[in-house]
Amino acid sequence: MSGMLGNWTTHVRARFRLAVTALALTGLAVGVACSGGGVAQEDYDAVQAELNSAQSDLQAAQIEAASLQTELAGQVAPGAKQVVQVGAAQPATPDQIVQGWETAAALKMGIKLLETFDSSGPAAWDAAAHPYVFVTSEGEGYAGYLSETYTGAGLQIIDARTKEHIVSAEFDLGFEKTGEPHGMAVSPDGRWIYVPTADGDAPWRAGLTGGRLLVVDAKTLKIAQILQTRGGPHHIKAFTDYEGNDRIIVELQGRGVILLDPNDDHRVVVGLNAEDFKAESYQVDADPAGENLYINLHLGSRGIASELLAAVGKYNLESGRLTYITGVGMYTNGFAFTSDGRYTYVSDSSGDRVYKIDNSTNKVVANTQAGVPGPYNLELNDDETELWIVGKGEMTFNLGSSIALVDTRSFRAVNVFDIGGQTIDHDIVNPAASNELWVTSSGTAEIIVFDMEKREVIARIPTANTGDTHSGAFVHYNPDFTGELLADNSGRRGAFLDVQKAAVSAIASAR
Repeated sequence: MSGMLGNWTTHVRARFRLAVTALALTGLAVGVACSGGGVAQEDYDAVQAELNSAQSDLQAAQIEAASLQTELAGQVAPGAKQVVQVGAAQPATPDQIVQGWETAAALKMGIKLLETFDSSGPAAWDAAAHPYVFVTSEGEGYAGYLSETYTGAGLQIIDARTKEHIVSAEFDLGFEKTGEPHGMAVSPDGRWIYVPTADGDAPWRAGLTGGRLLVVDAKTLKIAQILQTRGGPHHIKAFTDYEGNDRIIVELQGRGVILLDPNDDHRVVVGLNAEDFKAESYQVDADPAGENLYINLHLGSRGIASELLAAVGKYNLESGRLTYITGVGMYTNGFAFTSDGRYTYVSDSSGDRVYKIDNSTNKVVANTQAGVPGPYNLELNDDETELWIVGKGEMTFNLGSSIALVDTRSFRAVNVFDIGGQTIDHDIVNPAASNELWVTSSGTAEIIVFDMEKREVIARIPTANTGDTHSGAFVHYNPDFTGELLADNSGRRGAFLDVQKAAVSAIASAR
């Protein structure tokens, strides 16, 4: 189905462009004929015949395009692809930039609002039939995998219970090379999906026109806004802060981090760069209470990380104070938080270890071997007795396929499981079945579902259109598309965080 729709889209586009070109040329010829340029009647008649033919082709193309849009806007077949042509590859001119949107933080970080669109319309999928979904990115791939057919930047939505594809969307900005989306996020209320891309094939190779952040309406899968960033946007996450404000974390590749307000036109409310950190930053997460950002800081560039020391930056959102937590290895990467906010776990990709931080003292209180090379993201199970670590092979071969289990009570790595992926990076617990760990495997273009209780892979979900996948978010939707973010790469949120707190409390009561 997806191949048929993709071919149909290409056909309609080509027919539409030919018809428009023909109309332009015949219109010019008719203009010359009517201006007394000495064109013979038979030539005029021939031009008029061409014009009529072009108009027929244009009408046919419009009918086909409308039919395609209807097909995509309804109950789309699993894996079906919606292609949306937006924007231009040229650098934005001053008159293209939306004035009055910029905040002081946006000006500091060089973030601009390029375009806005009407994203209203019929639903692209049925939220009543799919109340629990997993939303993840799709791109052409990188490192050990490149898709032979997928070249855009997009998203895919999967039913969290049945593990079936619901719908996908691909966005074409007209770049010669479209930046690989290394992450994505959904706003805390489920309304918006954020897809990062860039002028270039990856966030770290953003071209002259820089990065792009696409703000997509989760109901219609239409683009609402396009933001321009100096560097390519990388991982994106969402949380609600200590004052009840919804926030979107956007990591800018090599250029710091920004927070957006999804309820105020996605304006930038916080901007922190390398000068603020006095270091190069990487992954950024928010603690469960929404009081602090935890930031992987590398005291030197990635290329010489193994020769230097790393730190965790703890940025308090109320005071604006940055605290450095040291003794965490050479290249920190990813976080996991206990639900009570007492402890933070962080991996060291270069030293292959995991560190435990006491958040009240900002000191490391324990560390252990990760059990896998190049550890990346971390996840806790419901009762927080198990810490699951993705072995991406970060800072080494970058083709990892194993996840490790650390017992948090003894704080020792106790097992490792080869799940058959490649370049696996992000693991997120499924709120619809909290024994399931969903691991995105970019090198095999699939999501691997691992049962933490059975200790085995129970499902492999290929991507919708042969693109690769990074990160993701689990969201619960009501039939009217109001929703709640339950988990993403920054951890559990909302009702799912309450599940974890209850499980931990039950363990404590049983002792």
